[in-house]
Amino acid sequence: MIERITVLGGSSVYTPELIQSLVSHNLTVKEVVLVGRSGSKLSIVARFCQRMIARTGFPLAIHHTTDFEAGIRGARYVVNAMRVGGMPARARDEKIPPQFGMLGDETLGAGGIANALRTLPVVFDIARVIESVNPQAILINLTNPLGIIIEALGRYTKVNAIGVCDLPALTVKRIAEVLRCPPGEITVDYVGLNHLGWIQDVKIDGRSYMTYLLDKLGQSREEGFDHELIGLFRMIPTRTVGLFYHQLESLKKQHNHEPSRAEVLQEAEQQILRSYQDEHLHEIPELARERNAVWYEECIVPLIEALESKSGRCMVLCVRNGETIRDFSEESSIEAPVWVGRKEWRTKPIGSCPRFMRGLCIAVKESDRLIIEAARHKSYECALQALAVHPLVPSVRSAKKFLDYLAKEDGLELH
Repeated sequence: MIERITVLGGSSVYTPELIQSLVSHNLTVKEVVLVGRSGSKLSIVARFCQRMIARTGFPLAIHHTTDFEAGIRGARYVVNAMRVGGMPARARDEKIPPQFGMLGDETLGAGGIANALRTLPVVFDIARVIESVNPQAILINLTNPLGIIIEALGRYTKVNAIGVCDLPALTVKRIAEVLRCPPGEITVDYVGLNHLGWIQDVKIDGRSYMTYLLDKLGQSREEGFDHELIGLFRMIPTRTVGLFYHQLESLKKQHNHEPSRAEVLQEAEQQILRSYQDEHLHEIPELARERNAVWYEECIVPLIEALESKSGRCMVLCVRNGETIRDFSEESSIEAPVWVGRKEWRTKPIGSCPRFMRGLCIAVKESDRLIIEAARHKSYECALQALAVHPLVPSVRSAKKFLDYLAKEDGLELH
């Protein structure tokens, strides 16, 4: 039995999805501890989770606390789902960069760098707590910018950290629909970085279906695929890869002044939280279902099951590179197929990236390295360099104006 799973950012209105997934997978856990900031939101979410559990009769205790050290102590798994600054901060990451001629996104480019500058100091504080009170814990990171966080933890802490993004799983699920087979029967040859990953081959029972799949996609023009990139490179990108190859078109859409994804989610989350206050509510409401928060059901709980398993399984995860991809340093974070089992994980050597994506990925990795240094040393120069070398930032002058704005509005202490 797992004694404790701790959720950092446990006040998220999507935390009940984790509880429901634990129940549906019949995972034997003694208690889940939700850790969050002081205020009513944490207790509202915790009480709703308790009502869910009481309704099912599942033997799982739900506790909540604002004490990070107390919550982390004794946990076998620490799930980091924090959003530093909340949805308003994500909205800024999406809305402000376009005002400076750059794409807005909470993970990539200028928005991702802004997110990293406010999130990394908190992540390093959490790492120090884990190292102090529970060094054996496994940190499962959902927090964005995921790739930067996993790399920072790998470079400068001793925390056992692994990153989980739902994009690879969602891409495989979409492929399975096209091939009309269960996703679990598919294995993929995957290479790349978080939010910059490509599927090079698709296999069922060891047999490649890639040529068949590409031909089928070319004929049917199925929704949910970037057919222009697939036709050009004969590989299948995850959804966010298109931001790098369709920058002008994407920026034009962002200039239409439509509500950002964060603004839409923020309004929905307020409604969901109000519904959780209904003491007669015992099931996740439909509005929460509309968010399609599949990362717990399809990624996190299966990962924990695999870590607890003796036989293990292969999953696409964000991990320290080591010797997996020849083009990147050992300390870089990458996204690749990972064997998970017996409370450990390992990759196998992939070789080099396909040549067309190598330069782009190396530039992103250098930007990641620089922003980590900027956060560690509060360095204005490193932060500006991180922006300047990023492929989604078209101008040093725009980068400087954005960074100056960011430093003032977010109160960043950069020198």
